[in-house]
Amino acid sequence: MSVSQPRLTIDYSTDFSLDIQFSEEDQHAPLGYLDFSCHVHHFTGQFTYTRRNTCFAPQTFHDFAGQLDAIRKGTAQRAEFHEVADMIVFSVEVHGRDTTASLRIRQHQLNGEETWLSAGFRVDYDLFVNALYRRACEFFPDLVGTDSD
Repeated sequence: MSVSQPRLTIDYSTDFSLDIQFSEEDQHAPLGYLDFSCHVHHFTGQFTYTRRNTCFAPQTFHDFAGQLDAIRKGTAQRAEFHEVADMIVFSVEVHGRDTTASLRIRQHQLNGEETWLSAGFRVDYDLFVNALYRRACEFFPDLVGTDSD
């Protein structure tokens, strides 16, 4: 019987979705690895990005949940999580009544060039602050409770 790995799915919008699933921990550092995938929809199709074994610090998700809570309390306007090298950055920003979710992905190519994807979306405050806060709070304890025995 396999045990499912911790997973954070952000699918509150018809414009995009993200799926982040724990894959393994680093035995020599306070880091772990995630499998990351996203779909960004546009009027003629969609962009899809998948990356396996993306290095991250679990503390990033704890910080993200704290930043979302600060937005909920009116003491902050931005929450962000990212992987170790900032190659993948997801953020939520609130300005007055407007809430925006943004995704930035940077990927090195073998020829030395870089591929960039940058997308921003207006989103519903309740879903992207309140609901995402609850999911992030559930994800972090699952994440740090994972060990490879």
